[in-house]
Amino acid sequence: SVQELHESSSGKSTAVKSVREYKPVAAYGSYLFASMARGHQKIQSQQKNAKKQAEIKKSKGHDQKTAAKAALVFTCGVCRSQMPDPKTFKQHFESKHPKSPLPPELEGVEA
Repeated sequence: SVQELHESSSGKSTAVKSVREYKPVAAYGSYLFASMARGHQKIQSQQKNAKKQAEIKKSKGHDQKTAAKAALVFTCGVCRSQMPDPKTFKQHFESKHPKSPLPPELEGVEA
């Protein structure tokens, strides 16, 4: 703040603030209301964004990676790789492990 020393009529020096400091902010303190309203707007914006994110997540459906992992139910006993169905498992076993004996769960499966 800019202060000027001003000598009054009595000869004493007193501090007088510049005219700029006495400038009114806004009618009825709307500056204060604006800053308070921003807090409310922020909360509303966060709620709106959370709702939007939930809708996006719901519209995506299930996670494909998780669903694919759940579908891999057959595990090769030799190399521990996983397959989704017995037909693929038998093809894998015959091509990758031809010298190993066929597991009993693959006996009746057609490749």
